[in-house]
Amino acid sequence: MKITIIGCGNSGLVHAAKLIEQNIEVGLLKTSDSVNGKFFELMQQEGGFNVKDETNHGRFFFAKPAFITRDVEKAVSFADIIMVMTTTLCHEEVAKKIAPYVKDNQIIVLVPGYMGSLLFKKHIHKDVIYSEWETTAYNGRIMDLFVRVTFYNPRNAVSALPVSQSERLVGLFSGLFENTKYLRKHILESAMHNPNMIVHPIGMLFSAARIEHSHGEFWMYKEAFTPSVLKVIGDFDDQKNSLLREFGCEPLNYFEAAKWRNERDLSRDAMEVFRDFSKAANKGPAMIDHRYLNEDVPNGLGLFSSIGHVVGTDTSIADSILTLAGSLLGKDFRKSARTIQYLLDKETVSKEDIRNAIE
Repeated sequence: MKITIIGCGNSGLVHAAKLIEQNIEVGLLKTSDSVNGKFFELMQQEGGFNVKDETNHGRFFFAKPAFITRDVEKAVSFADIIMVMTTTLCHEEVAKKIAPYVKDNQIIVLVPGYMGSLLFKKHIHKDVIYSEWETTAYNGRIMDLFVRVTFYNPRNAVSALPVSQSERLVGLFSGLFENTKYLRKHILESAMHNPNMIVHPIGMLFSAARIEHSHGEFWMYKEAFTPSVLKVIGDFDDQKNSLLREFGCEPLNYFEAAKWRNERDLSRDAMEVFRDFSKAANKGPAMIDHRYLNEDVPNGLGLFSSIGHVVGTDTSIADSILTLAGSLLGKDFRKSARTIQYLLDKETVSKEDIRNAIE
């Protein structure tokens, strides 16, 4: 089993470390120059990176990938599985870069997805199996000289495209990450259960003045989610679940979903789990012009809104956030949104078109 991870940020390196720890051959591909350039150069000089794994009794070890490169052909040709762990804003750029080198029977994993598989399919014309995750198996952060693995999700759900490959993929992934043994029905359900789609835009929007005034002293998960803001999340949940029912999915409350992912003891109260998570969360964001809006509004809420309009469900909260977040940043998020029409390359999309695309 050979795995290439595309994306040398926090998520990419944390998951690379956990795979290398199991003696799996892992290659690293960096496709952008925007962030973590110095750490990437340090990894190339050292042939790997130091890891402090707080999910494993603080174990400290050196992770040595098979390669650390910007050579797209080398990285893609090497892999049985390609894990794309960039932001979803980079999906189309990554798809275009890897398309010439992708081979039949490779598996492409998008973490997270936001139905990006359909975007990759527009550029990659090979017999490829896709998987989308709604979140990561592990969390962590790049420090100055090492990668810190900080959190382990007890349960991680994935989806497959085509759906007929679901059991095969979950069997494969559960051998790589033992928590990754749960299935969603399809990539649309995975996209709608991406937790960032809800809490990032709502937390940012209702805390915009506080973020700008605090100059870096804002703690979103501790400060933003007051009782009134939680009502907005609850109303959005209702709209999200109405859309999910249209595609054969069971309704799922955001906080219950968060408990399911983050907490071993499912008998605990969901809000108690969320408050405990909030206490341990990192500081930030420090500015409004942040990926919490730039990514999750157009790619998450824009996608949700476009599908809701097709099937006739209420998307008024997402529509409002698209407008207001765009106004905050002076951007047209409707114009840049990852709509179902763009993914399917059709001006007019029906519910049946969506069903066929996600099966």
